[in-house]
Parts: sequence; C-alpha cells; structure tokens
Amino acid sequence: MSDKELERAQALEAKEREQQEQQQAAEFSESMEKVENVLTSSEAFIENNKNLLLIVLGVVIVVVLGLIWFLKSHNEKKAEANEAIYKAQSWFERDSFQLALDGREGEFAGFEEVAEEYSSTPAGNLACAYAGICYKNLGKNDEAIKYLKKFSADDNLVSPAIYGAIGDCFFESNNTKEAESYYKKAINSKNNMIAPLYTYRLAMLYFNDGKNDKAASLMESLKEDYPQSNEARDADKYIQYFQSLNK
Repeated sequence: MSDKELERAQALEAKEREQQEQQQAAEFSESMEKVENVLTSSEAFIENNKNLLLIVLGVVIVVVLGLIWFLKSHNEKKAEANEAIYKAQSWFERDSFQLALDGREGEFAGFEEVAEEYSSTPAGNLACAYAGICYKNLGKNDEAIKYLKKFSADDNLVSPAIYGAIGDCFFESNNTKEAESYYKKAINSKNNMIAPLYTYRLAMLYFNDGKNDKAASLMESLKEDYPQSNEARDADKYIQYFQSLNK
C-alpha cells in the first residue's frame, strides 16, 4: 500500500470514528432528555397530588398505630379476662352453678359476663364452655346448648367432651336425632376417655328407641375398641340382653 493510500485509509477511519462519537453523544443527549422528562413528570405529579399523598401517608400511619394499639389492648384484655374468670371458676368447683353463672355485683363477674365482655380472648371462649355446663347442671338445656355451641377448641379431649355434653342436652330434651349426631362426633374423636362413654350412651339411646340391633352392635364395638374401659365391663351382658329382645 502506498503512502497516499495509507493516509486516505487513516482519514476514512478517523471520519467513521468521529461519526460514531457524534451518534453516541446524540443518543446520550436523547436519553438524558427522557430522564429529565420523567423527573419533571414525577415532580408535577407530586405537586399536583400533594394533598392526596399526604392523606394516603396519614392513613398508613393511622393503620400502623391502630395495629400497635390493638395488640397492646388485646394483651391487656386477655390479662383482664384471665383475672375475671378466676373467681367464677372457684364457685363452679363448689357446685355453685348459678353463682358461677351470674357472678356477684361489685365482687366478681360470672361466666356469662366474661363470655360476653371478653369474647375475643381464650378466657372468654372458655367461659362459654363453663356457662354451658352450668346451665346443663341446672337443667336448662336450651341455654346450655347455646353456650356450648359457642365454645371452640381443636384438641382431642375438651372438644369431644363438649360434643358429648351437647348430645346429653339434646337427649334430655327428647331430641334423639340431634343427640345421636353429637354423640357420634364425640365417638369419632377416638379419645380413650370420651369415646367409650358416648359409645355406651349412644347404645342406650338406640335401646330407648327400640333399635336393639344397633344397640348390640355398638356394645360389640365398645368391647372390641375399648376393652379396658369401665363402660365395657358389662358389655357382654348388654349384648346378650339386646339380642334377646329381637327373638
């Protein structure tokens, strides 16, 4: 390659490089202009919606403060409820069911008041169970059922016991259909203390209804599933008796 051709090639390369730099500068300028437009738009939005943004911020602050207050007051409520139910429990343990229900004005709250005033707390929930059992022992089955149904638990002892108690209330009110339903719920818990008792009681319900085959079948289940239970001790005698009634 001659010197002139080399100079011409170098000049062409320099020109191409200059054009690329100019294009890059133009693209950068355009990008900066877009950024400035976005920032200007954001500033305009903030300026035009300043009151709205302040309101939204205020709402967020109120919600957060409200949550903090709720958690604090809920814990305080739980402590109050635990203290309130204590004296009613002591009267319940002495079989003073009406006093445990009603409380004594100026001295202590009864289960009904605790259940109503502290319904969102564990003690308020427990007060429903106590109130229901009090009413059951006082022979007021409708009120007992109302409170027992309000109680909620997810354990495998108290919950089936409450189902059984509701079944007892229905049975004593001659509502055998509902009694059967709740007895079955107690039995299905498979709890070694509760299930045998209500298997036996459901068998007695069937016997009272003249369903001797069902009664005998339940006694067979009781003997097989819970042979060590008190309810199973005389199961063979009951089975023999129920079967003899169908001959």
